[in-house]
Amino acid sequence: MPHLESPKCSKTFKPVIVFHNNCILAEIQSWLIEQYREMCVVPVSMLDPDIDVPLERIYVSPSIKELRRGEETKKIPRGKTDCLSCYKDLLHCDGNHVNTIYIQGDPGCGKTTFSTKIVLDWCEAHSEKNTSVKKKIRRSVRTRKGTSNPTHFGDIDTLREYTFLFFVSLRDYSGSMCNVSQMVEDAIKRNKLAWDYSVWEHKCIVLTDAADEWYHPEIAFPSQCNAECRCGKERSMPLYVKRTNITNIITARPWKFANLSMSDTLTRLFEISGVTNSNTLAENVINVLAEKEGISKYDRRCKCIDFFEKINAQSLHNLITVPAACVQLVHQFYDGRLLEGSRCAIYMNMLDMHIAKGLQKLQIDKFDTEEICVDEITQIFGAETTEYLQANWSLVRSASALAFKTLTDSRKESSLVFAENIITNHMTKTKLDYLLQTGIITKKKSLALRSQKNVPYMFVHKTIQEFLASLYIAMNQTDIEDILNAIQSVYCDGKSILDIGQLFIFTCGMCASAVERMSKHMMDVITRDMENNLHFTSDSGTRLFYNPHLALRIVLDGFIERVANKQPCLQLTLSHVTLDHLGRQTIKENDSLNTLLDINISNIISIDALFIATSSQEASTRVQEIISQSRESLSYVRLGNTGELDLQGLKLKYLSCGGNTAISNLDCTYMRMCEMIDLTSLSEKRILQSMSVTGKTIRHVQLWDVKSIDLLCATLPNLTSLNTLILNSTYLADTQLYFLPESIRNVVYNKATVSAQDIKSMVEWSKSRDACVCCKLYNSIMRANKTDMCNWMKQQDGINITKCDFPKRDNISLNAIYIHILSWSNILSK
Repeated sequence: MPHLESPKCSKTFKPVIVFHNNCILAEIQSWLIEQYREMCVVPVSMLDPDIDVPLERIYVSPSIKELRRGEETKKIPRGKTDCLSCYKDLLHCDGNHVNTIYIQGDPGCGKTTFSTKIVLDWCEAHSEKNTSVKKKIRRSVRTRKGTSNPTHFGDIDTLREYTFLFFVSLRDYSGSMCNVSQMVEDAIKRNKLAWDYSVWEHKCIVLTDAADEWYHPEIAFPSQCNAECRCGKERSMPLYVKRTNITNIITARPWKFANLSMSDTLTRLFEISGVTNSNTLAENVINVLAEKEGISKYDRRCKCIDFFEKINAQSLHNLITVPAACVQLVHQFYDGRLLEGSRCAIYMNMLDMHIAKGLQKLQIDKFDTEEICVDEITQIFGAETTEYLQANWSLVRSASALAFKTLTDSRKESSLVFAENIITNHMTKTKLDYLLQTGIITKKKSLALRSQKNVPYMFVHKTIQEFLASLYIAMNQTDIEDILNAIQSVYCDGKSILDIGQLFIFTCGMCASAVERMSKHMMDVITRDMENNLHFTSDSGTRLFYNPHLALRIVLDGFIERVANKQPCLQLTLSHVTLDHLGRQTIKENDSLNTLLDINISNIISIDALFIATSSQEASTRVQEIISQSRESLSYVRLGNTGELDLQGLKLKYLSCGGNTAISNLDCTYMRMCEMIDLTSLSEKRILQSMSVTGKTIRHVQLWDVKSIDLLCATLPNLTSLNTLILNSTYLADTQLYFLPESIRNVVYNKATVSAQDIKSMVEWSKSRDACVCCKLYNSIMRANKTDMCNWMKQQDGINITKCDFPKRDNISLNAIYIHILSWSNILSK
């Protein structure tokens, strides 16, 4: 468990909470606070870990927005102000404590920094000097004009409700542990503290960082009696503590949460997209670096002005909004090294500065003793900014080989944290020592839970490892077949393919031939993943477009990096398209998308075109153009407010239509899933008529606010493969249940108003079926007496009630029941 080391005795701490003579719990809480307080001092940047300052000196509030169910693919609008601003809104929902909170974000956007801030604020919330501390925090949170802004996560009293907070970096347990409670318990015990299981009876936050960097331990023969694993080796997430008094906060890159089930109302998904003000972050870092050299306040202000002028001149706004990149840009600018406006140039510069730092520390001229050609690096980046790299190129080659080989290690657990013997397969012990001096590779801190013969190592940051791996690809083009085979064998399914994103973006800036084939592989995997999800999706098609949207963002970022790094034009494959005409995308993103669409327009497989309001004529024309030119390949279509569209010739497997969308010439012969969301009567009738004639293969239908009830009832018997019918905000009389086809297995009402007779009819209908049928009501109103209805349900020996939740609703009249969940299935006679 990271951040938990042997307790120091430099100062004592008296816990605020009284544990009624349980000294063990008090000792654990006191020890946690003592350890976490050491985290308040952090390195300013990856370039110089020796510059440590209190986190508050450089911290800027994050920009966090909740992604609600069905909105997972929507990128956070730029300039939007309705972001999360306090801990209460993060940890509570409708007055209830949230059990599971997922926080996703792209590399370097501030997930770990925000996690660290939560930990520190929890410590302060339990401090006896809480009042003065809160004043200090409010003073430290300022806008650029210096005015106080206490609203951004200033409510640290909210954290005082939680007796314990356990902060776990999952990277440190990759391949070694899979049970979070065991990680916590073992960390306590190994620091020679007593453990008491009653810890889990108190309100706790379990904060696990970087779930995308965790992999399940390799166990040859998992069994229930295995002391290390009782969950099986296919688990994609660790086993968490599931109790109503425990709140799990889990951070990761977006791809890790692509297949999350969000049916639980006490589970929430947030996206962090950087900080609320990147200019403030830049100013904070400049001030810290300037103070180290004793520079006056006036000169610091001049430095800030010069920095922002440089950013404007080189159009680096897309990079400064990423906190990690912003910090590196500032540091490189401060050292007079900010020359180019691409991610690759920034990271190449960073490597050069790391090597310079190591040479200065050892007071030597160069690390390398072997002569090696430097043409490779000058061809990619030129010679003007790589002085130290050129003089130590064999060291960089060895580091890049290690980065690539570990990232493509099929065992996964060795891809991020690795033992010394893995390193020495790619370099000498001397080179390892040199890389440790530069800071490019670092020894894992003494946070491991088990003793090991080989002390594990890691790259200073995963993005450094990914950049070096891309550099390896660019330097070894004669071995490109083996390289691509290694990538494709490891990143080969929907769960892993998006983890290739940062590697792909860097490679776009260095090696066109490799990245063109990588984009084809990524799109092929996404297509297979959509096909698989189409078969197994049980509630909605929304998740079908989640991975494709993330893949599109990766491809666009890669294309932009290619332009910034002055690489030749890329013929990237783009099979899955999300159209956004609401101002969420930058001009660079829109230009890149249009260029890639022109290249791929006859081979598009999925299109996601959702518009909040009726689309412009230009947008509607673009959608029709894609449909018309991709008739042979287009299989997945989601439309919202797109106007009139002709779908003639399409062999769709999935269709979703909503709002002001009108389609013609629909053929449902190949369709598996269809969704209609609040359509006009005319559009609804057109689709139902097409389904009635050609919809024999449709297995899943979901409808909102159905207007043509009679036509729906006439259509349903013709859907002879229909497995699931979901009706939202629609009333369907009980007698109409008999219109359902024999193939039906799931019937769901959501936000419906029903009578007691409706439910009784549904129960009797399900009991009459010869196959297992499940009926569910969600968030509905039933006009009946609760006691009478419950008693009647219990008397039905032909059904099994799987869940029944009738919470009290004060705004519901006395003769009605609010149904949160009511589900049952029939019992088949043997």
